[in-house]
Amino acid sequence: MTGIYIDLKVKWFKSALLCLLLLFVSGGAIAQQTYLTHKLWKGGEARFEGRYRSKVFVYAPSKPSEKAPAVIVFPGGSYTYLAINSEGHDVAKYFVSKGFRAVVLRYRMGFYGAKYPQQLEDYRKAVDYIKDNSDRLGIDTTKIGVVGFSAGGHLAGCAALEENPRYRPAFVAMIYPVVTMKEPYVHKPSRDHLLRGNLSLIEKLSLEGNVNEDFPPVFLLHCEDDPVVRIEGSRAFASELKKNGVNCIVEIHPTGKHGFGVKPAAGSGAAGWADRFTEWLQNSVFD
Repeated sequence: MTGIYIDLKVKWFKSALLCLLLLFVSGGAIAQQTYLTHKLWKGGEARFEGRYRSKVFVYAPSKPSEKAPAVIVFPGGSYTYLAINSEGHDVAKYFVSKGFRAVVLRYRMGFYGAKYPQQLEDYRKAVDYIKDNSDRLGIDTTKIGVVGFSAGGHLAGCAALEENPRYRPAFVAMIYPVVTMKEPYVHKPSRDHLLRGNLSLIEKLSLEGNVNEDFPPVFLLHCEDDPVVRIEGSRAFASELKKNGVNCIVEIHPTGKHGFGVKPAAGSGAAGWADRFTEWLQNSVFD
């Protein structure tokens, strides 16, 4: 009987210890969570077209003492899924460390049947939320820009073409972006999931053919050894930016590949791009 009691006591102790450990880990996770979440679509409108999944993760102090510039981050993922950690949360944390506010957008994905223009609708809802709550979030509404990666880079370019000034970003960063919807350089998975067979949208959504002199300042980066998205689209887009006199920085590097977010390999020319981008904003865009 005593032996059984000791065994139960040991099991109880182990269970209690496990519970304490879980509470500690959970508490640590909560303590490290530095963002708030907001669902973009509420009530009945959230029931349609997968809108219930659309949300933002907002990195901002709970009681901001002043207003700061903000970036809306568009993760990539071929318009199919979202690389929301490496091209979303990690990016937001970097910009917060530089004095920005950061908002990661979980826009609708092809995996759930989304198609154009639903991603832009989510972007507009995010802008409405940010601007309507700018005092509480400590955001300077004249300095809200977008940073996009791969397919998210294409979405950033689409945001730059918004006709309504409320939704036109103050600056744009496009990192190894999908640019064209045309053959032979199109990234077919992105086109397939964005257009869903509506080929009449090819011209409209090929960014290189839609640049104008009103385009916001652009930071464009692509690497020649990118095995996923062909660099020719970025070259054509860069040529149109310069032709139209758009304030831009274009970085074309021999190596760096694809999908590195804010952490390119040390040996790549792309290393340190985010520092150069923020310096350019401070010295050329925000003046």
